[in-house]
Amino acid sequence: MLFSKKVLWLLVLGVLLMTPLMAPAKDKSPVVKVRARIAGTLMLSIESGEEIDFEVDPLNNPEDTAQTELLVITNLPAYSVTALFEEFVIEDFGYDLIKNGKFFIRTKAPGSGEGIADWTVPEEGEMVIVKFEDGFTSGETVLIEYMLKIDFSVPPGVGKMKIVFTAVPEI
Repeated sequence: MLFSKKVLWLLVLGVLLMTPLMAPAKDKSPVVKVRARIAGTLMLSIESGEEIDFEVDPLNNPEDTAQTELLVITNLPAYSVTALFEEFVIEDFGYDLIKNGKFFIRTKAPGSGEGIADWTVPEEGEMVIVKFEDGFTSGETVLIEYMLKIDFSVPPGVGKMKIVFTAVPEI
């Protein structure tokens, strides 16, 4: 009987010690916590119309047009595009084609955004040319059209200007 009591106690002790190892531990199941941080990206590039050459004269060809296509790629919900216009001056005379109302732009938003529908003389400095355009695009084109319209009040010569485009997120 002595042997059997020892064996019985060892069996009971073994069962008690082994029970937590054999029983499923619902509260202690392995857990993996996952977190993803997605960066917002907004890219702007010129697809066509990087260089514009107008050829005008007040008698035979007083008006000329051209265009630039900007490519926008973004995972943001909305964006706007701004343009910074430098002076557009005929060097020999100091005649500014923008300030004298001879250079115009208009823009088309590719989706639900707002462009500039009518020919407009650009504002001095930076101006919004497309606003609140819907985002989430792997590539859409923003069209900017230019028109130079002269008359006999415009002196002869060469005018040069740079336009800097920027895409900005809208929240």
